Amino acid sequence: MPDSPDSKLNQLLRRLPDWIRRDLASTDASRRTRAEDSLHAMLMPLIADERAAGKDAG
Repeated sequence: MPDSPDSKLNQLLRRLPDWIRRDLASTDASRRTRAEDSLHAMLMPLIADERAAGKDAG
C-alpha cells in the first residue's frame, strides 16, 4: 500500500536532510527549534492530506 499514511510518513522521514537530523539532537536550543520548525512544516501537508482524505471518505 504505497499511499498509506505510514508509507508517506516513512518516505518523509527517509528524505529528511542531514542537518535536520543533527539539529534535532543538538544541545543548542536554537538549532533544535529550527529543526523542529522545519520538521513541523514538512509534516503539516501530510496531515492536511490525511484530514482531507478522511472527509472525502466520510
